[in-house]
Amino acid sequence: MSEIRHWLDQTKFRGMRLGLDRVDEVHKHLVQNYDSTIIHVAGSNGKGTVCALTATHLNRLNRSTVMFTSPHLVRVEERIRVNGKPISEEQFNTYLSLIRQTEISLDLELTFFEVTFLASCLCVRDINPDVFIVETGLGGRFDATRILPADVSLLTSITLEHQDILGSTLAEIAAEKAAIARPNKQMLVRDIQDTEARSAIEYEARCAGQESLGEIPSPASLEWIQIDSGSSMKEEAMALVKATLSHLNFNIDSLDESMLALNWPGRMQHIEPMSWGGTLFVDAAHNPSGLKRVIPTISELLSSQQEWTLVFGCTPQDDLEEFVQPLLDLCKENPPSHVLLTVPQTGRYPGVPISELSNLNWTCTQPVLHTSSPTELKPILGNNKPEFTLVIGSLYLIGELFEAFQLYGSKHLELFPPNTQR
Repeated sequence: MSEIRHWLDQTKFRGMRLGLDRVDEVHKHLVQNYDSTIIHVAGSNGKGTVCALTATHLNRLNRSTVMFTSPHLVRVEERIRVNGKPISEEQFNTYLSLIRQTEISLDLELTFFEVTFLASCLCVRDINPDVFIVETGLGGRFDATRILPADVSLLTSITLEHQDILGSTLAEIAAEKAAIARPNKQMLVRDIQDTEARSAIEYEARCAGQESLGEIPSPASLEWIQIDSGSSMKEEAMALVKATLSHLNFNIDSLDESMLALNWPGRMQHIEPMSWGGTLFVDAAHNPSGLKRVIPTISELLSSQQEWTLVFGCTPQDDLEEFVQPLLDLCKENPPSHVLLTVPQTGRYPGVPISELSNLNWTCTQPVLHTSSPTELKPILGNNKPEFTLVIGSLYLIGELFEAFQLYGSKHLELFPPNTQR
């Protein structure tokens, strides 16, 4: 490992530190202004898909993009995509060195997330793309990405998550996320029925702006985006992207074709054929709302399968049984031949132990199997040769599975590689 990569790796031990002072100071030393249009996306579910679809459609319109998202699956460079492709290792190292030098000169300690985000800003500085698409890491008000002068802010669906950090109620969480509103700029929000959460968002929009960032508080222009309650995740993403790009006067006529072209790694992604000839379908449904929303799509896929295998592992949940119940119901309705339980190893929090997962009421035709890590799944799947395998739960689980099967190629990690339309 090079010295600069060792430094980056060491920043992980600094933990998560919400706040804007550190990253803002470094950013001011490295980037003076932006000519690119900046789209800033926050929310509980679907924000990554919205970012990826936006980038895919803009690139199909021959508009250049840089997209920053997190976390990554296999390579940290995936967090920064230039026209859909992860940034090169060489270019990333160059940005790391510059950030490291600035950190030392200012006597600061940046977090891993802050470093990778700042690298994306340097990329935009150098490339000057038409559009810079940015996904928040956590929350919004004190997320490092908030320092950017976004032209439009977008809020996807909001659910109870990270309550230890963002607040104990939906309204408190909504307020933290809605604080990405910029003064005198457009903020688009997926309509929400909870009246207190709705009021919290409206308040943040009226009082948009953080003086510590040099912003003069002034109302944002708030627009609610209506989404049918029965809409799929893809349909919701389509509606939100359509509203965002329409506001920025981009052509949206072929947005449905862009959705077909999209290959968002680790999110409702087909990977075929595997070494044994079967298909993987992977999705990082990391919270109760996300898992519940994706189940209808999965159920439809399974209706055409004679047999299938489930691979599941997740990070801690407030209520594990509630989180997993839609998956348990799916197994009861259409029993898999095998259920493989495992424990993600690389996440911010330790994965849920096998002892807890095994206690759940799994329905399958063969005994439930388990492994201590996703890396041990390769020989099991290779021997069983399932026609269709659903891998769901933590994004870290999917990343470790990609690692085990060496799914590093462009067709797996690029947003819109050739010949991936489905």
